[in-house]
Amino acid sequence: MEVSKKLKTLFTGLCVILLYFVWPYFCSYVLSFLNIDKNLKLFLNLILNFICLASIIFIYVNDLKKDYKKFIKNFKSYMKKGLKYFIIGLLCYGIVNIIIAGVFDFSNISNDNLTTLENVFSDNIFMLFLSTVFYYPIVEELVFKKTFKDIIDNKWLFVFISAFANAFFTYAFSATNALSLIYIIPSTLFYMGLSYGYYATDNIMVPITYRIIYNLIPNIALLIETMLIIKFI
Repeated sequence: MEVSKKLKTLFTGLCVILLYFVWPYFCSYVLSFLNIDKNLKLFLNLILNFICLASIIFIYVNDLKKDYKKFIKNFKSYMKKGLKYFIIGLLCYGIVNIIIAGVFDFSNISNDNLTTLENVFSDNIFMLFLSTVFYYPIVEELVFKKTFKDIIDNKWLFVFISAFANAFFTYAFSATNALSLIYIIPSTLFYMGLSYGYYATDNIMVPITYRIIYNLIPNIALLIETMLIIKFI
């Protein structure tokens, strides 16, 4: 019975991972046949991304309902415990980034994945906001945290592998050269803080909440900057 349960968990996890990685290529392939405006294509792609997210939520719906109820009931204790590891991860991320900046000359390279998304959604801040504040934080935490934790039993193995995988697939496809992949290191440390916070609370809502908060701050700053530019034009 235990073996059957583990096999089911493994199969579910592999399906979620496969869906997450294959879906974007399928969408890009389908949209490539449409001769439509760039913004409309980006909007349709965003809708398709949210369909992918909805599918993953549907797969995990029972677990998510349980976690949500526990999260609301124990909000203060969960957030307090998660905050400690979030700050540790953030500090490690900042320190290693400073070291990298001091050792290497990456003046023309951004280590911020948000910058890449800003370039993609440069004409539509609303779509950028939806992508960075809602889609990516939720889908990545479900895929790289929940799925990996369900599959990997060992605490430290889960913390490292989930964080490294998240960092690697964040930067691997946007890196301008091989050397810039060094930013995977600080990003891994940041995600390790979130992974450990998830393990400590055993509630996926904790890392999702902190990822949303983390991504929300630069988006608000960008929105204010855009409004000021529009005002003074």
